[in-house]
This record gives sequence, structure tokens and C-alpha cells, in this order.
Amino acid sequence: MKKLIFLLLTALFFSNALFAVPAQKKLITITQPNGKELSYWLKGDEFIRWSESIDGYTLLHNEDGVLCYATINEKGEMIASDIIACNPEHRDVKEVIFLEKTEKKLFFSEEQLQIIRERRMNR
Repeated sequence: MKKLIFLLLTALFFSNALFAVPAQKKLITITQPNGKELSYWLKGDEFIRWSESIDGYTLLHNEDGVLCYATINEKGEMIASDIIACNPEHRDVKEVIFLEKTEKKLFFSEEQLQIIRERRMNR
């Protein structure tokens, strides 16, 4: 009986990690540090998260916590660019040119996902 209780408690403890809570499906609007407005959707769950602009560009926070357009580096990893995200009607020429060369709906590389999984398991 003790073994059964122990197994049930262990299963209950580890089952919590199996059920990720999805991000809120609500449009968020903020004013970026450059004064431009940005409306975006949260994506992912509590383990892996990113954002998406209203026109489908992937957004990541830079080191300062500012939402920037995502890009793919030379290793194939998704990273934050140095271009601060804003709504389409507020984009300047530099931002438009950058986005013309940027795919929409970028996602993390397999290596990045593996690192995220390992961190989750080591909690």
C-alpha cells in the first residue's frame, strides 16, 4: 500500500510538468521606448514564449526587455534583432527594408528547443 501511495504522489508531482498553460489569446498594445505603438499577440506557454506582431512577424525581447523583430543568426538560431517592433503604419524606411528580408512566423531552432527542454527538466 505504501508503494502505491508513493507511486501516486510521484506521478502527481511529475504530471504538473506535462500540462503547459497556453499564452493568453488577447491582443496587447504598448508604447515602445521609441514612442511608437505596438500591438501584438503572446504565443507559447510557460516553458517557451515569444510574441507575434499583428501582421505575423515574430517578436522577441532584447537584452533591455524591448520587443524587437526576430531574425535568424548564422547558427540558425532565432534571436532578437536590433530593430524595435512597431505597428505597420508607424514603420520607417529602415524597418520596412529589414522586414522585406525577414520571414514571418519564425521559430526557435531544434538546438534552442533542446536547451529549453533541458532547463525545464532541471527545475
